[in-house]
Amino acid sequence: MKNNSKITTLLIGSTILVGTGCQSGGKYIETGGTQSVVSVGDVDIQDLQRASSEMLQSMISTGILKRAPHQPARLLINPIVNDTSSQFDVGEMTYRMREQLVNSGQAQTITAYGKYTEDEAALEEVRRRSFESGTQPDVEPDYTLSGKITQIRRNAGSTKQVTYTFRLTLTDPNTGLEVWTKTADVTKQGQKNGIGF
Repeated sequence: MKNNSKITTLLIGSTILVGTGCQSGGKYIETGGTQSVVSVGDVDIQDLQRASSEMLQSMISTGILKRAPHQPARLLINPIVNDTSSQFDVGEMTYRMREQLVNSGQAQTITAYGKYTEDEAALEEVRRRSFESGTQPDVEPDYTLSGKITQIRRNAGSTKQVTYTFRLTLTDPNTGLEVWTKTADVTKQGQKNGIGF
């Protein structure tokens, strides 16, 4: 009788563990949607989506790209400085903007020229053609994009708050003048990480 009781207890315990494991199984959610994890002390995908969307709308609404010497406008993107304690790929923000600008025909991104060359194979081809023709390639940018991401942290009792400020600037390399700039703030508050916003 004692053995049956132990076996029954083990079976019930196993069933509870299996049931618990099924409840915490992985699932697909909308990227950056309302079911996404919100990390109070880190930059999340929804923060990058929100900031890049706000920056992009501002840049387009000013019409600065349509006033560039070349059409579509030529952009050279410098690395964006991450001056926060959160470790993430800052390129996630600029790539989202680039995708829409390039695919809409409003801008071209220079990836085989300048200090921060992205495409080495294309750069080599540009150099080869320049050498053969004896001319310099016409890939001068109309604007350079630079920026910085900073944070301000505050606590009130057990509640944490952090504001991430995303700053981007377009500069005309011929004059050195800033022709567009935008900041986007994302503020998160809570005692611990959660789901949804």
